[in-house]
Amino acid sequence: AAAMREKLKKEWVEAQEKMKNEKLEVTYSYWDGSGHRRSIQITKGTSIGKFLEAVRLNIAADFHELRTATSDSLLYIKEDLIIPHQYTFYDLIASKARGKSGPLFHFDVHDDVRLTNDSRIEKDESHPG
Repeated sequence: AAAMREKLKKEWVEAQEKMKNEKLEVTYSYWDGSGHRRSIQITKGTSIGKFLEAVRLNIAADFHELRTATSDSLLYIKEDLIIPHQYTFYDLIASKARGKSGPLFHFDVHDDVRLTNDSRIEKDESHPG
């Protein structure tokens, strides 16, 4: 029984690591008074802090104020929440994190509330970033 438990644990850990290494394209908007939409490809296991640093490096050439900034001085705001730097995208997806308007990350097939015009159905106009 103990050997079977260890085998299952090992399989589960390997499956989780495989999911964390899956690619995710995140569309984000850098806000400096107006929105600047871009996208970046990361893995699901990337922390919010590392994501913000990758974004900073990606757009620093276009925005002089970011050249001397650190990722610690940037915020990741998703829907209506400020997401702390230590969380990973995997954490948020696996825990089915929710904001006021519904899931933060939703990759399932679903009905579009805009087609049914029923306000009782929760909105799901979210994108990965």
